Amino acid sequence: MVDILQITNSLTHTVPSGTQLIRGNYSIYARLCLPDTAAKITNIKTVQVLTHGVTLDNTYWDISPGYSYIDAATEAGYATLSYDQLGVGNSDHPDPIQVVQAASQVAVTHALVQQLRNAKVGGYHFQNVVGVGHSAGSTLTQAVSIQYPNDWDAAILTGSVPNSYYLAITQASLNMVNANSQISGQFKDLPTGYLTSQTEVGIQFAFYRWPNYDTAAFSRQVAHKSTYTIGVQLTLGGLLGSASSFAGPVDVVLGANDLDACGGNCTHPQNQAALFLSTSYPNASPGSQKYIAAGAGRAIAAHKSAGDSFAHMVNFLQSNQIS
Repeated sequence: MVDILQITNSLTHTVPSGTQLIRGNYSIYARLCLPDTAAKITNIKTVQVLTHGVTLDNTYWDISPGYSYIDAATEAGYATLSYDQLGVGNSDHPDPIQVVQAASQVAVTHALVQQLRNAKVGGYHFQNVVGVGHSAGSTLTQAVSIQYPNDWDAAILTGSVPNSYYLAITQASLNMVNANSQISGQFKDLPTGYLTSQTEVGIQFAFYRWPNYDTAAFSRQVAHKSTYTIGVQLTLGGLLGSASSFAGPVDVVLGANDLDACGGNCTHPQNQAALFLSTSYPNASPGSQKYIAAGAGRAIAAHKSAGDSFAHMVNFLQSNQIS
């Protein structure tokens, strides 16, 4: 980890030696949520695929009442599919270096989209599939729109910008350790190479802006902290690029005080959400939007402005006639 954070680091270029095909069948935990009335279920046209970030799992999208994007989306008549990425939570945990890499995660997300489009999840047929990401999950969502531009009818990217200026600060503050070394023993059966944040102080420093977050939501995230792999660490940056072939609407949502994305100020020296949109999605539809969540750090869904952020995300889809 020290080598990765070194200012002259070249590990992402020197560690890989050639390429190899990653092949296998893996179980992925997914949770399909629907509106709570028969009338709304009958009229469902759109499912949102919710992709979590590093050290999180599917519970990020459903923290608690008032801090649940799933509640906001289903109340508005959408279906959601939240899932644990490969190597996370209730999904399979294969080799953390040779198998659980960024490209593998993109393949998993793409496979889920294909199952949704072919009515193989719950037997429901969806007209539209929207990609919604948080943090590293936004990087994966963006990568899908680059490699498979027809997968998404729209994309909502939260807590992510196309630069790594402040990545070292966040990585250092998280104090990543081998997950199997945790005193709790919850990851004791995982091989070395699966990582997790050692302390709740590190999680708070990297993802939360005091005093603008809900302490109960924070405690829930700490209790549900999950894993990350060295394989993803070394390959995630390789996914970044311009989704020039994607022409659908894109919404970029940043916490005003996101440390990792913006060094703690996402309006300096200009609106970083607007910059991300223009550079990463140059051909996005005119209905694209950007939003700065007041007082929020990276974990937008757990801050006191979460309700406003969720309302904006739902309104973005509705304004683009994706219902």
